[in-house]
Amino acid sequence: MAYEELSKLTEEIQKLNKHLDERVKTLEERQSKTETKISQGGPIAAEARQELEKINAKISAEIKEYKKLVLEQKEQMLAAQRPPVPGGYPGSAAGSYKPPATKAIEKWFRKGGDITALNMEERRLIDFNHMDYDMYTPEQKVMVSAAADLGGFFAGTDFSDKFIQKLFLISPLRAYADTQTIGGEKLIIPSEGATDTNIFWSDEQTGYQASPDPNLGMVEIFARELNGYIKISRQNLEDSVFDVEAYLLKRLTRQFAQKEGVAFISGNGIARPEGILTVAAITSPVAGGMNQFVGTDTTTHKLLPSDLISLMHVGKSGYRATGTWLMSNSTIGICRLFADTTTRPIWTMFGDVFSETLFGRPIVEMPDMPNQAGTFPAFTAGQFPVIFGDIGQGYQIVDRVGLTFQTLKELYAIQNQVAFLARQRVGGKVILPEAISVLKMG
Repeated sequence: MAYEELSKLTEEIQKLNKHLDERVKTLEERQSKTETKISQGGPIAAEARQELEKINAKISAEIKEYKKLVLEQKEQMLAAQRPPVPGGYPGSAAGSYKPPATKAIEKWFRKGGDITALNMEERRLIDFNHMDYDMYTPEQKVMVSAAADLGGFFAGTDFSDKFIQKLFLISPLRAYADTQTIGGEKLIIPSEGATDTNIFWSDEQTGYQASPDPNLGMVEIFARELNGYIKISRQNLEDSVFDVEAYLLKRLTRQFAQKEGVAFISGNGIARPEGILTVAAITSPVAGGMNQFVGTDTTTHKLLPSDLISLMHVGKSGYRATGTWLMSNSTIGICRLFADTTTRPIWTMFGDVFSETLFGRPIVEMPDMPNQAGTFPAFTAGQFPVIFGDIGQGYQIVDRVGLTFQTLKELYAIQNQVAFLARQRVGGKVILPEAISVLKMG
């Protein structure tokens, strides 16, 4: 009977969904070609909106009823396996059925707790040492806690399959920089120097003039090593109620992603990648530094919309069309408050995926960028809170050895521990400073 009701509810939900799709399609056909389709977030007339909301409400009610019926059916199936109680319970009349496990327990009591008095079929039902756990449902398995001297069942506490984990904030610069896998210790990239060749105008009486030789150089990017290991006792691995090994490897993976993200932003280049902000500290572009704009608020050191506009134009215009904003979460919060003279927000969102843009260019949150060192929303002089530029052309990442794991079971066996070794070889460097501009607070 319950199965038939579930089938009817399923059919009804499918019919309502089909009816909803047909109504949306009909309304979209009535729209002009210039209007955004309803299914893509376009405007809906008031009468049509009420009609669609009624259909959605009915679908939600049917789904709620479906879930309720599934739960009741599941409870009845479990109730049918429990020992009958006085007065009966849904799914089994009082005294009409006695589960085999109940019979085995009663026989064990009658024999004075002598487990050897039971045959093997009966012991499989109540003896932890002979129990076949595959025959039980997940709800029954969770009630089995441990094997005491005599074994037994008890109503244990609920154990959630949810695991509480803290959030890792990772700077996703890798997704925007140029990445290359190498087969040696370093990558060498030919680069133009400060001196370029030249040509000259001449008239009919002037001969050719010698052009100067261009100054060329090489940019070297070394693969640096990032590693670590964790030791854990064998007892923890054996007795834990969740997969400790998978958890440790997952956390190590996140740690590697976080550490390389920090290095790509602020690494000093010594035994680690060189970060963008390290190059930003070089004030002269001729000496290898990148474009800089100094904030105009030299008193309170607050971020101004005019500073960001100037930052967009301090570099060469060819990089502006492919530029990306990089800043921390708190700096993004300040930018969200920017407004024009009519109080309209400068920050806009557009497109089906709601890409966040500022002055028409996308914004990417980099948790490792500097936050306000002064009283919010003020910075301190010398901070670099904002980066703008073509990161793909300006920053190069090299991968020598990807993230690898190794399990060491023998090294710490005398301590009854297992070690998990992890390592990675990666490098990074600013290879074209002129493609990136930074805002320095004055």
